[in-house]
Amino acid sequence: MPTAQSTRAVNVADADPRALEVLVDVTYEAIKRDILGNRLRPGTKLTHRMLAESLGVSRTPVRESLERLYQEGYVTRILNRGYFVAEINEQEVRELYQTREALESFALGLTLQRGLSARDLKPVQAVNTRYAALCKESLSHERVLVDKEFHLRLASLSGNSHLVRTLEGIFDRIILKRRVEGYHDTRGLTPFEDHVRLLEALAKGDAARAHTLLHAHIDSACVRLLHYLGSAA
Repeated sequence: MPTAQSTRAVNVADADPRALEVLVDVTYEAIKRDILGNRLRPGTKLTHRMLAESLGVSRTPVRESLERLYQEGYVTRILNRGYFVAEINEQEVRELYQTREALESFALGLTLQRGLSARDLKPVQAVNTRYAALCKESLSHERVLVDKEFHLRLASLSGNSHLVRTLEGIFDRIILKRRVEGYHDTRGLTPFEDHVRLLEALAKGDAARAHTLLHAHIDSACVRLLHYLGSAA
């Protein structure tokens, strides 16, 4: 795990409440950043000693940070075993994808109300071009991140920045808790082609087809992840 320079710069005694609060915040952000960046992968055990040595802090801010991350769902806590980077379960998959679909569908409706031009769609199409190349390879963390970028850029056309931030949080929850190792995706260019058809429907202003395509695309992603979790159990 990369060393957090700011944690080393804050060299204070744990007895100073204000300084400790700052140190906890910095430590929390460093650990969370490594989880979101997939440097700490789902299922990884998080020990106080390992994190304290890696970040150059005492165990007190590490302990406080892990508890905060546990409360937020980024890590799990198992009695007599300690803390682990959280993994996703079937119920959470369904809830996250239901929420994702609701947000993306609403954003799509707002976008169609606002109206679109070919120029508006170009940045989204550019992301999808990068995605096409990744679809020809095995599933990777990079591919998952580019897919996220496509959908966030698409949602941003709605003009609702709060909705996009909320949707980003949903994607982060799905991405940070899923393993890509052992996940065999044999669809080839199908996800890319789904995106193409969706953009074509938007360009034509065909709201019904756009919503149908989006629903099918998200539902398919949810089903595949549920199937993988079931087969990996």
